Amino acid sequence: MTSILNQEELQTVLQSALFRGILPAEIEPMLPCLKAEKKSYEKGEFIFRYGDRITQTGLILSGKVNAVRDDFWGKNHLVQTVRPGEVFGESYAAASREVASTSIVAAADTDVLFLDIDKVLHMCPSSCNFHARLISNMVSILAEKNLALSEKLSHVTQHTLRDKLLSYLSTESVRHNSPYFDIPFDRQQLADYLNADRSALSNELSKMKKDGILDYQKNHFRLIHKPQEE
Repeated sequence: MTSILNQEELQTVLQSALFRGILPAEIEPMLPCLKAEKKSYEKGEFIFRYGDRITQTGLILSGKVNAVRDDFWGKNHLVQTVRPGEVFGESYAAASREVASTSIVAAADTDVLFLDIDKVLHMCPSSCNFHARLISNMVSILAEKNLALSEKLSHVTQHTLRDKLLSYLSTESVRHNSPYFDIPFDRQQLADYLNADRSALSNELSKMKKDGILDYQKNHFRLIHKPQEE
């Protein structure tokens, strides 16, 4: 049987959270069972659109995609960026009665491995051990994304931009168990994550640095002291 994946793509699949603990020899028999298909997209091409009913989850083999939401006035908001080895669309596909509230757009030339969500979440007739592992991995991914969303909500619901930044940076400091830490965002990505204007965010960081609350160089931060409560 001819594989739909080349060796580099197979390694990406094996290193993904979805296929954690599954052996290379087990991948090939799984793909037909999961109705796997590989598709390629050019940068800027839509993969899913707002309002689509999704039945597949996609695993990025190469490139990257953005989940974006348009407001009433047509302004585009970045919700999430998905990179090689990561999956997208799983929540909408699993909640079969829900339609997508975001669009998925290729942020670069991108290859995607699509899997039928019903085949992922339900055991095949042979009740393969590796399929049980796949279901467990998918449940873990859904749980981790739910926790990440809850964490983000705790930041963006703060009253002021300074409070949003302090909430986020404090969480990162605790996660690293150190006042010194790197964040995974550049300024635009951090602004998008906190639902803030980039210029306003940069200005607030400068003020916080001047006030002696923190220091930073690009994405490396150091928390210095607790700000005084107003």
